[in-house]
Amino acid sequence: MFFSNKYRRALWISTMSLLGTGLAQAASPTDAGKQIFTQGGPGITACITCHGAQGQGMAAANFPFLAGQGANYLAAQLQMFSDGTRANPIMKPIASALTPEQRQAVVAYIRTLPAPWDAGKLAAQANTLPDAQDTGAWIANRGDWAHDIPACIQCHAAGGIGVVPNFPAIAGLSKTYIVEQFTQWRSGQRAGGPQNLMGNIAKRMNDGQIAAVAGYFSALPQATSLEGAKKQ
Repeated sequence: MFFSNKYRRALWISTMSLLGTGLAQAASPTDAGKQIFTQGGPGITACITCHGAQGQGMAAANFPFLAGQGANYLAAQLQMFSDGTRANPIMKPIASALTPEQRQAVVAYIRTLPAPWDAGKLAAQANTLPDAQDTGAWIANRGDWAHDIPACIQCHAAGGIGVVPNFPAIAGLSKTYIVEQFTQWRSGQRAGGPQNLMGNIAKRMNDGQIAAVAGYFSALPQATSLEGAKKQ
């Protein structure tokens, strides 16, 4: 069977177009990020090992959730782990092994995962008139302005659901994990963000206040989607 040059040219263009589309899809940042997240790579431990298949974290083991966090925040943490401005012996070698493109790919994939909380349920936990004797609830929702400590929800939103893309969600993180972050901000092991905001706040809070705030946010309800993921 013989085809005209015009037909062969059209067939070639169509084939190359389909092939190009397939290659583009296979090489998309999200696909590359999924592979790293689920399978890891040379010198890179798969993210699911510690953070769960849906990025929901493992609170009991002190590994935070990643799903639902903003892209800017996630990218900044990987950069800080890599350059040492956030000290972590587990994440340091992993982040350092990732190229800038791989970091972007991992972040892109994480952003496709559903947030492990019910935003409406958590936001409903906002309490503008908490019991003054409940230190955690009071500082979380009202702050302690006598000591220049702003309310946590001013940046992390009502219910601690975070404000994408820069301010992370903190509701449901383990109490131990939250306390550890305050300890690192105090000591300078973790950068305190713009104008060292968290570093300054951590230094103004005493141990009792930190423990109370950590207890408050760790106890906030998790989303039904997270509970479903745990049961599967």
